[in-house]
Amino acid sequence: MLAPIRHYVQNSSLVPLNVSTCLRDVGTFYYRTVRHCSQERDNHADIIISDHLNIEHVVAFGLTQVPDRTEEPLIICGLFLQRLQRYLPRPTALAPAIFNIVEQPSTLMLKAQCLSDLGLLYGALSQLINQIKAFQAAEALYLTASNHEGVAYCVTMRADMYRCEGRFIQAQRVLENFQRSNSWGYLSGTTKARVWRAKLYYGEDIALVKMHLEELLQSTNNGNLYSRRDALQGLAQVPFYQGRLSEAMDIIQEIIEMFEGKDPQGFLWFTVCKAVVASNQGNYELARDLIHKASEPLEFLALRSARVFLRRSYGSACVELTAGEYDRAEFHFTATIEGSDMQCNLQLKAFSIRGLGEVALPRGNFAVAAQRFAETRSLCTEMGVPPRKLYSCSPFYTLPDRFEGWALYLECRSPFASAI
Repeated sequence: MLAPIRHYVQNSSLVPLNVSTCLRDVGTFYYRTVRHCSQERDNHADIIISDHLNIEHVVAFGLTQVPDRTEEPLIICGLFLQRLQRYLPRPTALAPAIFNIVEQPSTLMLKAQCLSDLGLLYGALSQLINQIKAFQAAEALYLTASNHEGVAYCVTMRADMYRCEGRFIQAQRVLENFQRSNSWGYLSGTTKARVWRAKLYYGEDIALVKMHLEELLQSTNNGNLYSRRDALQGLAQVPFYQGRLSEAMDIIQEIIEMFEGKDPQGFLWFTVCKAVVASNQGNYELARDLIHKASEPLEFLALRSARVFLRRSYGSACVELTAGEYDRAEFHFTATIEGSDMQCNLQLKAFSIRGLGEVALPRGNFAVAAQRFAETRSLCTEMGVPPRKLYSCSPFYTLPDRFEGWALYLECRSPFASAI
């Protein structure tokens, strides 16, 4: 019964003006499924995973009917994009329909939300150019609607993408222009924390960034969980950049304690960050124990969210590489690559292939190392990221400086003098 839905919505001649009862009923079923899908893996999520193509066609058809119906198709579109990003990140055919939504007072904010959700999906797929376009379009709509928080969110996301591309001057200019705009005074502490954390990446004076983040942290003492997270994450990155790893670990631990029992994925992500920092300190057993203990209550998430698996797998690879356990590191890097292929995650794939190049070097496999680094360079080109700025979006994913094979390859130094 479900397979013909694609034909109904692709060929309007098959759909009567009042829409067939079958299509209407199935469309209602899919809308309800998308709307009621929870944060956890449930029956609704299973349906989305198995019927995602059918749902996508139903959503696309609904978007063409927006002027004649309610705003529900736009709401469902945004939710469906969120579900795709969470459970099954893949390219979507909805982009043209979203950009072509007629902008009316009743649809302006909903279209902006759909574009933001589309941008996040592009981000999960490491499609930086498309991500920037989506957030730029959403930003313009939020500005028209005088939604200052929405504008700020899009600005910081765009700046982050420019940073990923190595366009640091443009990223900094975007943020500075925004700080001088009328919108700045309307922002919440959460959004301001994101802006100051972003400015840290662009060479802003570290002491100045730290001062502002500490002020924002004080203002969020009685605020929500994510406001404090954003401020603390920036405050953890400051000592990490400066090599004060114990201080970074203490701040990350504060975030972990905040998330424990409240946000399983956030809890895992920051525990993996702490494990990577611990391995940089040479405390490899603690690092392994952190990842193991953090993963135990989240085993059910591994099937629900590939992102959980990828973060844990890549974190384990970094720990084992830093510990000199090259066989284990190779296993985890390879697993991350396989998972990244399934989820179209070019960024973690690039990180992991680079990692395999570093594994090959101490084994004396220079040809293999050169091949891995060449593959990494190609992925950088595909993502639109300058090779020297590969980790600019993910500081806690950076490998220690002593793994210099990637740098030697890019500089055409021995043993890669003739590799490029």
